[in-house]
Amino acid sequence: MSNEALWKRNFRILWSSQFISIAGLTVLVPLLPIYIASLKDLSVTEIQLWSGVAIAAPAVTTMISSPLWGKLGDKISRKWMVIRALIGLGICLVLMSFCTTPLQFVLVRLLQGLFGGVVDASNAFATSEAPLNERGKVLGHLQSSISAGSLVGPLIGGVLATIVGFQTLLLSIGIMTFIVCAIGMLYLIERAHHKHHADAAPPVQCSVSQSFKCLLCTKVTRRFIIVGILANLAMYGMMTALAPLVSGVNATVLDDKAAIGLIQSAFWIASILSAPLWGMLNDKHYVKYVYIATTLVCGLSVVLQGVSSSLWVLLLFRMIQGFTYSALIQSVMFVVVNACHKDLKGSFVGSTNSMLVIGQVTGSMIGALVTSYYSPIVTFIVMGIIFMSSSLVLLSSQLSRVKDYQLLMNQVWELKVQRAKHSK
Repeated sequence: MSNEALWKRNFRILWSSQFISIAGLTVLVPLLPIYIASLKDLSVTEIQLWSGVAIAAPAVTTMISSPLWGKLGDKISRKWMVIRALIGLGICLVLMSFCTTPLQFVLVRLLQGLFGGVVDASNAFATSEAPLNERGKVLGHLQSSISAGSLVGPLIGGVLATIVGFQTLLLSIGIMTFIVCAIGMLYLIERAHHKHHADAAPPVQCSVSQSFKCLLCTKVTRRFIIVGILANLAMYGMMTALAPLVSGVNATVLDDKAAIGLIQSAFWIASILSAPLWGMLNDKHYVKYVYIATTLVCGLSVVLQGVSSSLWVLLLFRMIQGFTYSALIQSVMFVVVNACHKDLKGSFVGSTNSMLVIGQVTGSMIGALVTSYYSPIVTFIVMGIIFMSSSLVLLSSQLSRVKDYQLLMNQVWELKVQRAKHSK
């Protein structure tokens, strides 16, 4: 099999793995309060509390485990990190189907985060195997699989949970995850490690703490990580405010649940369509300007959602947000994978994701706090301003072309290797 045919097969498996994993993770999100209520007789306040804890739980353990899994992937095999993440997710989905209390469910969600995410493992694998001039395109298409899973998961969850029940639904998705995992075990082939073992040169080593230090002490990666954290903060900060905002402007024949589903579907469809476009633009143009332009438009669309007077106006601006938001996190990862040495992609992707999760956790808490004290309109305006103001972090950046920065970073790592050899 030719290298191109092998890469295309690898990519199809990675895309399917991310799609299944994200669909499985999001299948319960809109139904989580109902699911929690089905486990135990709780008050409304207790249901909301357990639902919030369950949503945040995986992020906590992911912050700890993601850099460690990334380093292990660099050292052993990035393919087997994808397989490990799929196995872990499948086990957790099966365990969720047997939970009988909210505490058990939260503990399984913590375990899910500890196993690490399929997305991180796939990004590290894909960017190490992809042609150098197509990394942005690859990250863009992988981002579209996340959007597709985020769209399909809640849709099938609402329908199938009613027909077959939560337990059967979770078991079915768990089995599908194991099937994709088996396909990956048989057909994913990692050329980078095979080539590396054939080389005489020893691999470049980097501890987890060194990867954090390198990312944060280097101006370009530090700034992109900061804007990525702010993007996650603003995105997750809107989650608790979306439902009441939609209810407030919905004057159509649709009930509020259907209207929320329509708004969310519009967001993810726009994201699916646009994600590959931004990836290709990152390959050909300055990623800095792609990020600044998209985050400004994204933030403005969020503010305009907050002041929308009708469901259809809200729908339009929600689509614009989805169209531009799909560029943000993939652009952060694009800079990181191009800035790090080829032997350290897993460590750097894992460490970056660990820091991006900070925005996810803090955004959820800040959004809930603002919405509870003020109104969903205020929450959307605040989060939109955060989106737009984050672009200021990149305005003074000296980043020209990513390939020039990559060359500089590789020279730095080669110098470190040479110094290590001379010190022995």
